Amino acid sequence: MKLLVRCICCSLALTSLPAWAQSSAERILVVSPAVGELIDGAEKARFGLFPNYAADDFQEARFVQALTADSAITLRTRLRGGREVARPYTAAEYAAVQTTIARRAEELGISGAAPAARPSATPAATNRSTPEIIGRTYSVELSSGSSFTGVLRAATPLELEFDTKDLGIVRVQRSNVASFALLNAEQARRGYDDVGNGTRMFFAPTARNLRKGEGYVQDIDIFLIGANYGITDNFSVGVLVPVLPGLGLNVFAITPKFSVPVNDKFNVGAGVLYANAFGYGGGIGYGVATYGTADNNLTLGLGYGFGGGDVSSSPVVVVGGNLRVARRLSLVTETYVVDGGLAGLIGARVAASRVSGSLGLLYVSGNEIGGIYPAYAEFAYRFGKIK
Repeated sequence: MKLLVRCICCSLALTSLPAWAQSSAERILVVSPAVGELIDGAEKARFGLFPNYAADDFQEARFVQALTADSAITLRTRLRGGREVARPYTAAEYAAVQTTIARRAEELGISGAAPAARPSATPAATNRSTPEIIGRTYSVELSSGSSFTGVLRAATPLELEFDTKDLGIVRVQRSNVASFALLNAEQARRGYDDVGNGTRMFFAPTARNLRKGEGYVQDIDIFLIGANYGITDNFSVGVLVPVLPGLGLNVFAITPKFSVPVNDKFNVGAGVLYANAFGYGGGIGYGVATYGTADNNLTLGLGYGFGGGDVSSSPVVVVGGNLRVARRLSLVTETYVVDGGLAGLIGARVAASRVSGSLGLLYVSGNEIGGIYPAYAEFAYRFGKIK
């Protein structure tokens, strides 16, 4: 019990995607040069393809042909959340897709869109820009740091034009656009996109992970600074150190985490928090499951503390979540259950595209030290690929 309490108090104080590979017994087919080897969501919408898949669920697809006597054609589709679907296509169905693309390309004035089929070993090597979808809602961040949400009205090689609720018609040069994200139906309805990927509550992790190339740095309670970075879409690593080493706050923590999406709203993961603080080394190994979106989610986790060669015989249970109640404001909570005792944080986070601030109150059950205390203040900055 003492070991568990130490691990939790230290934590509060420190406050497999499915394979997308080509079989060696098949070749990739390019149904049309207008879309290339890999057909993404924007191309699906632009050319009116695959109506049996919803636009918000579809991520990307490609045609492959078996190198066998039957030469069967298959459409391999990846849906959001990582799920893959393989659907056989007859020669007539494949030809119909070619015709659909060619007709739509002619309407759009795209040249060189005649049907084609050729083998290739490098489906990810295409360097083509993603076409924009006129009439869809986008979140736009400019190089100056300002951002807005609007419906795309027109697009040229040099300029984008949006219809916004607050600013009216906005024209921006492509060279001034830092990020450009298509919103799904729910995001477009409420007028803003997700802030972050919902990877943590206050200090406790969720089963959602940072995307590859996405990261953040944070200052916690003034004295501690941390950083987390997505190595892949499934694996991230974080560290926590003193802002000013050598002032008696001898703290170091490392927090690797691995997680996978079961579907678009359910994720599972596992990780370790190891810390060496105030002469004591130990941590918690945990498993965690999260249901919900990046903004609104509920998390349940189970962990066992370890330190000094011992492993706790009783688990630590964590329950918490995030609830976005306004464009910039989210409510946050995390509760730890240990041998029937409760301790946790409750508060709020104010977040913009790249910066956020959080305040939390520590609550502890029990007669001796039970009560509510101001304990958590944080400022964070997101960097890298954040959408």
